[in-house]
Amino acid sequence: MKKRSGSLALKIKNAELTQQEKLELANKVYPALKNPKKHPIFRLLRFSASAVMLVLCSACATVDTPVQQTAAAPAGETQQQNLVSMSIRNGITKPDEPAAFELAMPESDIALASVYKYSKEPTVLTIAQDAVDFDYENGILVILKKDRLETNFAKCVQINFSGKFNSVQLSGELALLSGEKEAAIADIRQCGIVREFTGENKGYFLNQSGLLEFTPKHYIFSDRLQTKTYNEGDFVGTVIYGALGTTHMLFATDTGKLALMNMHDGRFNALSPGNYNIKDIKYVGNDIYIYTKENKLLMLQADLANGTIKQAGEAQGKDGCFFLKRSGKIYCDGYITDINTAEKAASSGDSGLYSEGMLFLKKEGVLSFVDSEKVYRQSVLIGSPAQNQVCVKDGRGYFLDLDLKIKYFTADGVESVPSANPESCDYVFTLKEGAVKAAGGKVIYEFAKPVNRSVKAVMLKRIIGQDIYYYFEKQ
Repeated sequence: MKKRSGSLALKIKNAELTQQEKLELANKVYPALKNPKKHPIFRLLRFSASAVMLVLCSACATVDTPVQQTAAAPAGETQQQNLVSMSIRNGITKPDEPAAFELAMPESDIALASVYKYSKEPTVLTIAQDAVDFDYENGILVILKKDRLETNFAKCVQINFSGKFNSVQLSGELALLSGEKEAAIADIRQCGIVREFTGENKGYFLNQSGLLEFTPKHYIFSDRLQTKTYNEGDFVGTVIYGALGTTHMLFATDTGKLALMNMHDGRFNALSPGNYNIKDIKYVGNDIYIYTKENKLLMLQADLANGTIKQAGEAQGKDGCFFLKRSGKIYCDGYITDINTAEKAASSGDSGLYSEGMLFLKKEGVLSFVDSEKVYRQSVLIGSPAQNQVCVKDGRGYFLDLDLKIKYFTADGVESVPSANPESCDYVFTLKEGAVKAAGGKVIYEFAKPVNRSVKAVMLKRIIGQDIYYYFEKQ
């Protein structure tokens, strides 16, 4: 039985949130996080911080056993008894607003000689260190550490344990802890371990449908605390993966065969016609995702009417890619990739989770979230280039733009990027308050707009793509 866990690398030096910080901004972050591109211009300063072999199974059985309760850890500070979110430090996700900057006219010579850039970027925040694993579902976050499970439930900030676990899976108020030789279920509301399992070479999967426990040759599907068995059976093949969906259980063999078993009657309803070189596999909703040893991401779907599992999509990956929990997405060479899209990630990791529009990444025990709802961040270039100098050559006005690219405008006000830069100028002139005007005052070309002024300077605003720039002309 293969058990996978993410490898760990790269240290990120960032202080972990205190418990007070985790609790003080209730419902601030996790229920509302959303997915992640940074353009590192002007970064001199930052002003903000197998299936046929599966088929033979034995008859169903029912077992009633008492729930074993273990001692719960202290609940911590007294808080109202409801779920709250792990909070963030006050102000970290507060955006830098261009409109507010326009109203606050700077006066220092250094500021007036600088260019200010506002770009929309995702927020990346470290929320835990020394994390072994973690999971998130419907506003609840759990972080598995060496000797405890930390939660964002106000009356149960952590649950201590003595077992050796390397993964956690959250389902409602229950968290399944799994290790090489043991497993346990923690109840967040009761703040303790309520079920323990022992034995090597076992796999577990927990969701709202129940609990799946399996070995390479046997499975048991029961209620969530294994007090009642719904059905169980033996495998003829060797099973290496098992997971629960909403109506079916998915099994995969060491030969790469897949099968979907009906939860209610224990019958196989769909089999894969071929074998897959499985490196990793995820069962998300009604879709099956496989990352192959050839570094291909495959999406499979069940055709229950014909009893088959068919390929529905494919994308190419590379060595080092890994699945993000709770999704068919993979993290691959700095990108978040699925069957159809790839988007640059704002942070790095060697394990992670994508759910409800939120991205969590963990690297060498440091857990961060990425809020991809982009907000404005300010950066500044001190000692700006002479952006108001225009070189006229053959009827075109060439200038160094605020994004540090050479551009030109024509007599009819059209702006473009040259294929080659002029070696000399017919003559040079200076833009006055961001515009070129005809003799009668008509604007021929507008480079920027004045938005504020003082006795010392005029503040001008220029928009390039989605970025906003401010610079100053001294009076």
